[in-house]
Amino acid sequence: GIRKTVMKKIGGILRFLKAVIFVLNYAIATYIVNIFGNGEKFLKQRTSSGAKKVMDITGASITVSGTENIDTNKHYIFVGNHRSYTDILVIFAAGGIAGCHFTFMAKKELFHIPFLGKAMQFLHVISVERGSTSKAMKSLLEAIEVIKTGRNVVIFPEGTRSNDGHTLSPFKKGAFTIAKRAEVDVIPFVIEGTEKYMPKKGFGMYKADVSIKFYPPIYTHDKTDAEIMNEAENVIKEALCQK
Repeated sequence: GIRKTVMKKIGGILRFLKAVIFVLNYAIATYIVNIFGNGEKFLKQRTSSGAKKVMDITGASITVSGTENIDTNKHYIFVGNHRSYTDILVIFAAGGIAGCHFTFMAKKELFHIPFLGKAMQFLHVISVERGSTSKAMKSLLEAIEVIKTGRNVVIFPEGTRSNDGHTLSPFKKGAFTIAKRAEVDVIPFVIEGTEKYMPKKGFGMYKADVSIKFYPPIYTHDKTDAEIMNEAENVIKEALCQK
């Protein structure tokens, strides 16, 4: 009844607070290490294990498959469905199993959060400004430069989280323009379960079984941005059993 619902919500909020405290402690530790040494190296070595730890303390299990499709001697743009703010946490945790490191694109406002913003800089997170075409182009160029330094970039082509946690929204072309200009291939992935782990509506983190599957790379050579986008979208739609 109502009591059970209230207790569930309180539990969800407490788990969320645990995660926030853990992440901030990580960010502060990185900041301190950087005063005396290399904060970027410190954080990079601990990102995957840290993400997995957050999932453990907030009651989420993770299943990772398709890692054989990733050549760890190469770097890619990874594109997938977007169900929850915890999707990036899942990607980082999966990185430890897949044997690769990721960075991603995030709203510029997040860089203003003390300690967290600095940690995001160490991870080479790409700042995204909403609004004008010139600002969007600046983000695209920055992403291309980051990829060319040998990093994997995660992009959610829907641009925002799914409203119902399941239905795939139409893709935006930016990720595929970046892939084409940076001359890297695209690896589609599908995340399931995060819409229960941290729902779009509400506030909290709940026990959930989460999975992520990586699919074979889509080769970008001799294809247009639109062709690459359609191919990736079809792979993800098929995996989600959506037309």
